[in-house]
Order: sequence, then C-alpha cells, then structure tokens
Amino acid sequence: MFRILIADDEEILLELLRENLQFDGFNVDAVSTKDDIIYYLDSYSYAVLVLDRKFCGIDIMSDIIKYAKNKNPNMGILVISALCSVDDKVSGLLKGADDYLEKPFDNKELKARILALGRRFQSSEFIFEDTIINLETKQITRNDKQIMLSKNENTLLFLLLSKRGYVFSKNEIIDALYLHPENILSNSIDELISRLRKKINPKIIKTIKTRGFMID
Repeated sequence: MFRILIADDEEILLELLRENLQFDGFNVDAVSTKDDIIYYLDSYSYAVLVLDRKFCGIDIMSDIIKYAKNKNPNMGILVISALCSVDDKVSGLLKGADDYLEKPFDNKELKARILALGRRFQSSEFIFEDTIINLETKQITRNDKQIMLSKNENTLLFLLLSKRGYVFSKNEIIDALYLHPENILSNSIDELISRLRKKINPKIIKTIKTRGFMID
C-alpha cells in the first residue's frame, strides 16, 4: 500500500485520520506544523501528500505544493479544506493541487481519492542516487551499468520494494524466499543483504535495529 504524508494543524483530526488510514493498510506519517511538513518531505518519499490548506489561519498551500512537487513530481497532492467555494477549489487546482476535498468529508471518500492519486502518479521506476530500478521490467542499473542479481537477491530486493516503508523481519523474508524456511538460519539473511548491498547502492536498504530491513 502507498506511503502517505498527512499534514493538518487540527491534532485530534490528524490522529483520527492517521489511525483510520493505517487500519486500511496505508503507511502513514502525520505532521501538524509547516516545519515538520518540510522535514518529512526532505526525509522520505511519498506517493500522496494530504494537505490541509490553512495552518494557524495562514494559507500555506501554494508554498508547500511548490516545494513538494520540486522534491517529487510523481507525488499526488490532495488538499483538504473548509474553504469550499468553487473559487477556492479552482485556486487550489490552479496552484498545483491534484485533487481538492471539502471538509468535513467521509473517510471512505478520502481513501478512494488517495488510492486514485496513488495509482495515477505511481512511477514505474525507483530512483535512488546512482541506482535506477525499473519495477516493471525488473532491470537494475547503477551509474548507467546494468546490475545482475542472483535469484534470491532479486526476490529479496523486489519484496522490499513491494511495500516501501514496511519493515520486513528476517522470518518474513525467509518465508518469502525459501521453499523450506525451517532449514534456513537467520544469519543467511544478513549475508544475503550484504551481497545485495554490494551490488546496488548500499544505502537503499535500511537496517532497523532488532526489527529487520526496509526500503523507504
């Protein structure tokens, strides 16, 4: 499921949205200040940004949309706002929002719009510094040179890419990779991760202490 960032200065609403969307399977980060929006956009890659138009009475929509699209043109941006006249919605769309949802809204509609934006902007390529991974052809290049992986390295890489932001435990990886997981030692995954990191950009795969591995 998509990784999304929700930004709203109403902290009670923000927490309810986060809980509801996480329950539906989304990987959600939730922030309540403009500075935190910038920090999270700089730190992580999102499929969709759900943005409240006003923070503390100040319309931050235009600045944040411009910043977010410069960081990631393939990020869908859904503006949510109590400003709901036709002119308000038109101005939001003209300033770069990909969708505009009036407050209050039904959670089912919010989810449907997030899914629609995620599908619309989903890229067929994962790009990280010098490494490009085509998610459809599974071709991998680093510094314009094609990278060849073993069967298990390839399966592991695309398993991690299938749920970006999700931390896979060693047991989950073993179950996904091997026909007889009961015969596999956990340190085999450490060795596999090490070999994979040597072939691709080593910073792509993150180790989450005591929990497992992930690609953000």
